[in-house]
Amino acid sequence: MNILHIDCSPRPESYSRQLSAAIVQKLLEVVPGASISRRDFSAAPLPHAAPDYATTLSSPATLAAPLRGALDLSEVLIREVEAADVIVIGTPMHNLTVPSVFKAWIDQILRAGRTFMSTPVGKMGMLSDRPVFICIASGGVFAGDRANQPDFLTPYLSEVLGSIGLKTLQFFPLQATAFLDRDQATSAMDNALATIDLTVMAKARRPVTVKGA
Repeated sequence: MNILHIDCSPRPESYSRQLSAAIVQKLLEVVPGASISRRDFSAAPLPHAAPDYATTLSSPATLAAPLRGALDLSEVLIREVEAADVIVIGTPMHNLTVPSVFKAWIDQILRAGRTFMSTPVGKMGMLSDRPVFICIASGGVFAGDRANQPDFLTPYLSEVLGSIGLKTLQFFPLQATAFLDRDQATSAMDNALATIDLTVMAKARRPVTVKGA
């Protein structure tokens, strides 16, 4: 099994990084022989859409005859997703939604004719579904009875990842991190980890044995 592990926070010791690492560790306990492909968008940020890439994607005609090299990065990133049986993403909530480094990745993997088809009823995903675990750290509160800010991150990711075929998503929110001390943060992460549903591993494309499933 191959795990694609993505982190987006610019902070080396961020809560989203700690939570995504803990999810990966839980997966390794289930499948000790799993391999890990790593993308750290803080240490190695992706470039935002280049002119040649944007021009190539601008119409069906230019997409059918892409500019040389324009789709190379996109293809590498899409193949990483295709090679993964499970994807683990750690991201902060920046200004109510995803950070720009994460959006740069999304803009490269959503590609007409490659990861989705345009239909009269909207985008139809072309990739096989697989489990995606998404760890979100937010300084404020965006979900539950104490929510004091809107959440544009989880519905956005549900829509964009679903549009390419990735529909088995689990979100792990860690909220109010700006006000947590060390013990409270540890407790909040333990509570988030307790909600993980490893039975979705049965949806991985290669057979996986899930303990206790």
